Amino acid sequence: MNFNPSDAANYNSVNGTTVVITVNKATPTITWSTPATITYGTALSAAQPNTASVPGTIVYTPTLGTLLNAGVNQILALDFSPTDAANYIPVTNVQRLITVNKANPIITWANPAPIIYGTPLSSTQLNASANVPGVFVYNPVDGTVLNVGVNRILSLNFTPTDNLNYNAIIGRTATITVNKATPIVTWTTPLPIKINEPLNATQLNATASVPGTFVYTPSVGTSFEQPVRTALT
Repeated sequence: MNFNPSDAANYNSVNGTTVVITVNKATPTITWSTPATITYGTALSAAQPNTASVPGTIVYTPTLGTLLNAGVNQILALDFSPTDAANYIPVTNVQRLITVNKANPIITWANPAPIIYGTPLSSTQLNASANVPGVFVYNPVDGTVLNVGVNRILSLNFTPTDNLNYNAIIGRTATITVNKATPIVTWTTPLPIKINEPLNATQLNATASVPGTFVYTPSVGTSFEQPVRTALT
């Protein structure tokens, strides 16, 4: 620099005086908001964005596309290398936290077709499936015979094998209709009887597959005074 004194009569000018200054590299500013909570199965992506105040290259840990396990406050980190390395220093290990919630398994279970009373529940009705491995527990259990009714409730609990990343499903339901069954009646054609011989248990001897009461027509004790072919019911 040059200095010219106001009192030039008494002072000389000073020319060419120098000093030395050091200009340090600047630190880029990284803007990275705390990422929103995600659900297990969501890959890391630009949905967890950041920006830098100068051009450069960002390297993430974990990398984009990574599937994190479920957990609270998991660490995401980045390193930033500025393009203008002469004037900016790298920024390393910038961290943010992210929470990954457990996912709900997808259960597929259509309402079973109607069954007839006496049909035990089986894998035909208790046939739910899930998109992840696990164990189903049904209520009522396999082998149960339901009473007759419309829209009888079936339910299940599902415990995923990977309980770190998936929630259990409790109380998923389906409905089934149980229709009345028709008893099986066995009644062979009776042998011929004589005139005036009353009907008795020899002729009226039907049996059924379930307990109940038979009412015959003609009734017990009826006889016929002349030869006839008649239907017994």
